[in-house]
Amino acid sequence: MKCLYCKGNMINETTSDVTDLKTCIVVIRNVPCHKCTQCGETAYDLSVGERLEQIIDSVKETMMEVAIITYSDKAA
Repeated sequence: MKCLYCKGNMINETTSDVTDLKTCIVVIRNVPCHKCTQCGETAYDLSVGERLEQIIDSVKETMMEVAIITYSDKAA
């Protein structure tokens, strides 16, 4: 797989995803991704993106100021 930005090689890696919801910040650690070895750009598989949305939606309801969550592909 090649990076969409610099055409570098993408490798399987993990990253932290940070989302600012205006009322809180959600940090999700250990998210599986493809990371460019040249520029560091990250890309998610469709299933990972969907799981991130599920996690963020569940945190929206709790209304914390900062939430730090470890990624899990298991249903919430």
